[in-house]
Amino acid sequence: MGFATLFPSYGLGPRVISRVIPCNPGHAIPDIPNPPLWHKQCKRLSCRPRPVANEPAMMDLAIAKSVLKHPFRRAIAIFAADGALLAHSTAARTLIPAMEGTALHEALSDWRALLQHHPEHVINDVLTLDELRLRCEMRAVTLADGQLRGFTFSALADDASGEDSSAGDPLQQALELSDAGVCDWDMARGRITYSQNWLGIVGYASGELSDSSNEWLSRVHPDDLERVNATLAQCLSGDGNLFECEHRLRTRDGQWRWVADRGHVISWQASGQPQRMLISTQDITAYKELEARLREHEALLQKAQAVGKIGSWAYDPIADVSWWSEQMYRIFGLSPSASQHDRANHLKLYTPESQERLNAALEKSLETGAPYELDLEFVRGDGSHRWIAARAEVLRDEGGWPRLIGVVQDITDQRESEAQSRWNSKMLAQISSMGKIGGYEWMIASEEVQWTDQVYHIIGLPLGTPLTKAEVKAMYESTSRERLEDAIAQVITTGMPVNDLELALFTPDGRRVWVRCAAELEYENDIPHRVVGLIQDITEEHEAGERIEQLAHYDSLTGLPNRFLFHQRARDAINDARRSKAMLALLFIDLDRFKNVNDSMGHAIGDQLLFEVGGRLRACVRSHDVIGRLSGDEFLILLRDIRRPDDAAIVARKILVSLQEPITLAGVDLHIGASIGIALWNESSTDLDDLMRAADTAMYAAKDLGRNTFQFYTDAFLERVQRRLTVENELRTALRREEFRLVYQPTVNMKTGAAVGIEALLRWTTTSGESRPPDEFIAVAEDSGEIIPIGDWVLSEACRQAAAWAAKGLPFERMAVNVSAVQLRDPDFAERVLRICAAENWDPKRLELELTESALMRDTDILRQAFTLFEQRGIRLAVDDFGTGFSNLHYLTRFPVQHLKIDRSFVQTMLTDSTTRELTQVIIGLGHALNMSVVAEGVETYEQMWALQQQGCDEFQGYLFSRPLTEADMSQWLRAPHVMPQATD
Repeated sequence: MGFATLFPSYGLGPRVISRVIPCNPGHAIPDIPNPPLWHKQCKRLSCRPRPVANEPAMMDLAIAKSVLKHPFRRAIAIFAADGALLAHSTAARTLIPAMEGTALHEALSDWRALLQHHPEHVINDVLTLDELRLRCEMRAVTLADGQLRGFTFSALADDASGEDSSAGDPLQQALELSDAGVCDWDMARGRITYSQNWLGIVGYASGELSDSSNEWLSRVHPDDLERVNATLAQCLSGDGNLFECEHRLRTRDGQWRWVADRGHVISWQASGQPQRMLISTQDITAYKELEARLREHEALLQKAQAVGKIGSWAYDPIADVSWWSEQMYRIFGLSPSASQHDRANHLKLYTPESQERLNAALEKSLETGAPYELDLEFVRGDGSHRWIAARAEVLRDEGGWPRLIGVVQDITDQRESEAQSRWNSKMLAQISSMGKIGGYEWMIASEEVQWTDQVYHIIGLPLGTPLTKAEVKAMYESTSRERLEDAIAQVITTGMPVNDLELALFTPDGRRVWVRCAAELEYENDIPHRVVGLIQDITEEHEAGERIEQLAHYDSLTGLPNRFLFHQRARDAINDARRSKAMLALLFIDLDRFKNVNDSMGHAIGDQLLFEVGGRLRACVRSHDVIGRLSGDEFLILLRDIRRPDDAAIVARKILVSLQEPITLAGVDLHIGASIGIALWNESSTDLDDLMRAADTAMYAAKDLGRNTFQFYTDAFLERVQRRLTVENELRTALRREEFRLVYQPTVNMKTGAAVGIEALLRWTTTSGESRPPDEFIAVAEDSGEIIPIGDWVLSEACRQAAAWAAKGLPFERMAVNVSAVQLRDPDFAERVLRICAAENWDPKRLELELTESALMRDTDILRQAFTLFEQRGIRLAVDDFGTGFSNLHYLTRFPVQHLKIDRSFVQTMLTDSTTRELTQVIIGLGHALNMSVVAEGVETYEQMWALQQQGCDEFQGYLFSRPLTEADMSQWLRAPHVMPQATD
C-alpha cells in the first residue's frame, strides 16, 4: 500500500475566481468516461510509489464528484491534466471540435494553468464564440492525496437577450437535455410525456408505459416518496420553480435504479396554478454504487489502521499545517477538535530527546528529499508515555512544492515485549550461572554442536575450547556414557524428551562431576532437525544427597542399616519369600547389661561398645541376610531362605557365643549378653510389622527366662491373628454406627507456649464399650480399604470443628490431620480434600496433612499430582514420626514438606542417650537446612523441653502441655492463657 492510499482528502473548500458566478451543485450526469481510458491517460500523474488496488474507483469518484457540480443542462467535457480530451457529453459533440483556434481554446489553456496551482478554485466566465454566448465553468479533478488528475469543463449557450433558455420551446430544451431522460408533465391534464432516454432508464419502449402522472409517482421507492413529494410541493408552491431530487425508480424488471431529477415549471395557468413542468432525469446508479464502494473502502482502511495501530498524516511545510487520520488521534490520545496541527505543537507531544531527533529528521527530509524512519517516545493526553515507529516520505507537486506524508505505528507493546525479553535473557543468564545450568544444541545432519558458556565451566575447560560431541561423551564414566547414548537414541527414534538423567563424568583435572541432563528433539518440515538440551552441575547436591542418604539409611554409630533401610530390605525379602514359598526368621536382639556399661563408663564407651557389637553381629550372618539397628541397644536380623526353625536357632546360638566374648574398651574387659526373640514367617504369616511384634514379644519372653538366651514366638501369635480378624469385621460397620470420635492435642510455639496447631486424633469405642487404640485398627483399616471412608470422615469432622473454633475467635493457626499411605494412593484424594474444605468452610491454607515417612517412599505420578495441587492451594505437609529410620533425602527434597515431627522415642531417651540427643540435633538442623519447621512429639518433662529449645526446635507437642482433649475441653484450653516456662540455672 502506497503512502497516498492512507490519506483522506484534505480539501480547503472551493474558491471562485475571474467573473464570480456561484457554483450550482447540480446533479446532471454526463456520459460516464471510459475508466480504462482515464486510467491510461492519467497513469503518469500518480505520485504513489506503486499502483494501488482501489485507484480506479477513487479516480472515477473524483471525476463524478466534479461533474456533478456542473449545471445539468450544460455540455460537459473531461480533460487530462495535460489538456488531452478524455470524454464529453452528447451535448458537447458539436461544441468541442469547434473550439480549436478560438478564444475559448485559449481561455481553456489559461484556466488549466491557473487551476494547476490552485486546484481548489472554480473558474466561471462568459465567452463569445461566433456570436454565440457561452456560460463556461471549469473545475479541477483531484484525488484524496490532493494531487491534480485533470479538469472538467461545461458550457451553456446563452441567448442575446439574457433570458433563461429553459423558458423556450420544449423541443429545444429536450434537445439540450438529450443526453439525459426527459419527461414533459402536463399538470392540468395529469399526463406525462417521456423521452426515449427516460423510458430506457426504467426499461420500457415507447408507448409501453402509461402517461398518467400517478404512474410516475408509483415508481418512486417507498422510502423516497415522502421526500420526492415534499420537494415537488415546495417547487409547485411558488417558493421556487426549481425541482431537484435524488431518488430511486422501479424498473420494468422490478429492480431499483438511482436517478437525479432536475426540473422546473415552464408555464402557469391564469389562476396561478402550475400548468406544465419539464424534468430531466439522469441515471446515477453507477455513481451511487461507486460512492458506496468508496465509503466501504475508506471504512476498511480505518479499521485496518485501527487493527494495526497505524495512523497516517500529511504535512504542508509552506502552510505549516498537518492532516491526521482518525487513528492518529487515537494513538496520541487527542481529540480532533482540540488539536493544533502546526509543526511546533506537534513536536511538543514528544519527549525532549525525541523532539530533537524528529525535528532534525524533518529538516533533513525537507532539505534533501530523503525519507526517514525513527522510533520516538511521546506523552499521551492522559500523561502516559508510549512509543511509535514513524516513517515519512517527501512528495513534490509539479511546481516543486514539497509535502510530507507518513505513517506512525504504536510499538509500545513491542518495545515492552523486547525489554521484557532482554530482561528475561539477562535473568536466564544469571539463573544459568547460579544454578550451574548449561545448554547445548546438536544439529543432527551436520553433527555440529554448540555449547553455552556454562557448559565449559561445568566440564572444566576454557571458554571457546573446540569441543565435539565425541570428546564430551568420552568424559563420562562408562556406565553413564552408555546411558547417555541410549537416551539420545531414544530421543531421536521416539521423539520423546528425556529429563532428569543423572550421570557422572571426569573433568580434565580429574574431578568427578555429577550432572543432570535433559534432551528434546526438534523438527523441521516434519524431519528430525536438532537435539537441544540442558546440563546442570549437581555435584554438590549429589554429594550432600549421599551424605544424607547415609544418615537417612544407616546408623551413624554402627554403620548398620537403620530402621528405615531394614524395613525396606525386610519387606523386599518377604515379597521374595512369598513368591518362592520360602521360610524366614526374624531375630529381635536386645543387649543385656548395656545400660550398666553406659551409666558407669559414659556414653563414649557405650557408643564404642555398640560399634563393636555391630561388627560381631555382621560376622554371624550371611551376606544376603538383612541386619539393622532398631534403636538404642536393639538390633534386628532377618534370616532369608531357612529350611527349618533350627536354622534360626543355630544363628541365635552363634550370636550369643560371639557376644559372650569380652569386649576390651579403655583397658577394661566388658562382658555383655543378649536376649533374642525369634519369630518365623511362612506363607500363612502376615506382614513385617506383625512379625516384628511377634519377635519383640518373644524377646521379652527370653528376658523373663533369665537373659542371654533366645525364645521362639508361640501360640500368642495366633491369638493376635484372630484378634485382627475381629477388628477387621468390626471396622466394616464402625463408621455407620458412629463409633468413631475425635480428640484434639495442641502443638505449641517453643517461645510463647501459644497454640500454633491442633492435631485431630481418631478414637474408636465399639458398641460393646471396648476402646480400641489406633495401633490396633489403623493397619487393619489400611489393608481392608476402610481407611478411605474413615479418613474422609476424620478430615470432614476436623475441618468442621476447626471452622467452628475459628468462628468463635479461638486462637490457633492450623488443623492437622493424619493421612495414610493408602489414602495418598487414591487418585481422587487431593480433589476430595479440597471439596471437604469447601463444604466445611475451612481455608485449605490452614490445613496440615501429617504423613508417615513410609507413605512418601513411592514417588508416583498420583503422589506428585496430589502434592502439586496441595502446594498450589496452600495445604501444608508434615512428616510424622521422623527419625525412626525412614528419613530419605529423596522425598525431603522433592516434595513440598513444611514440617518435620521428631518421633517421641527420641524425645523420651534424648536426656539419657547421647546418640539420640545428637540425632535430634541432626534432625533439627536438617529440617532448618531444608526450610522446614521442626516439631517434637511426646514432650513430657521440662527437661526435655529445655533441651529441645537449646537445639532450636520450633514447636512442641506432648503431655507436658496437654493430653488429647475432647471438643469442649479443647475449647477451654484455647481460651486459657499459656506461658512457656523458662529454664532455671
